[in-house]
Amino acid sequence: MGTKHICFLLLSFLLIGCFSDDDSYSSGDIRVTTTDAFNIDNQVNYMVGDTLFFTQNFSRYLKEDGYNELLDVYETTKDEEFGYGFDLQKYSEFSNSYGTVYIDSEYLITTGADISDYYYYNNYGVVAQLNEAKDAYESKVGVVLAESGDFKLDFSNVYFRNQYDYYTNGKINLDIEHRFTDETKAVLEFTVLEQE
Repeated sequence: MGTKHICFLLLSFLLIGCFSDDDSYSSGDIRVTTTDAFNIDNQVNYMVGDTLFFTQNFSRYLKEDGYNELLDVYETTKDEEFGYGFDLQKYSEFSNSYGTVYIDSEYLITTGADISDYYYYNNYGVVAQLNEAKDAYESKVGVVLAESGDFKLDFSNVYFRNQYDYYTNGKINLDIEHRFTDETKAVLEFTVLEQE
């Protein structure tokens, strides 16, 4: 193969790379962080049939790395809802460890939208909705405790997402990572006892 052919091939590959559509995927992705958005019951003992409640609230305006002005989440995405998941784990004597419990939607009490649109890796999701004042995204969630045992409610890996499918036509994908200022508050350990 001659020098002209090699130069032509290299130039072709370079031009193909310049005109490829790879940039459209990453240019629509924005990642920001919110802190201490959850208020969780700190009760340690429940009875079967009780409901564990938590609330969630994060501002519509969030700090974006590299920018002085706050990012307006609603103006950027035009989304009034963000889905998120959390992890519920139950202790097993058989394995001597905690394992994830998949919650049937029958045992989730949520405000707002249909949660079936926000099923994530843990088989369920809930929705944070823009409040009436349009200054924050909020949710109130209840988990009906249907069986006894030792449990952990884990919020250490929560992301609020405005869509499940990353290949939506030109829409901005906004991932909001949640963190706790005090990481010990990310996991609630509790026991559910049988009714007497």
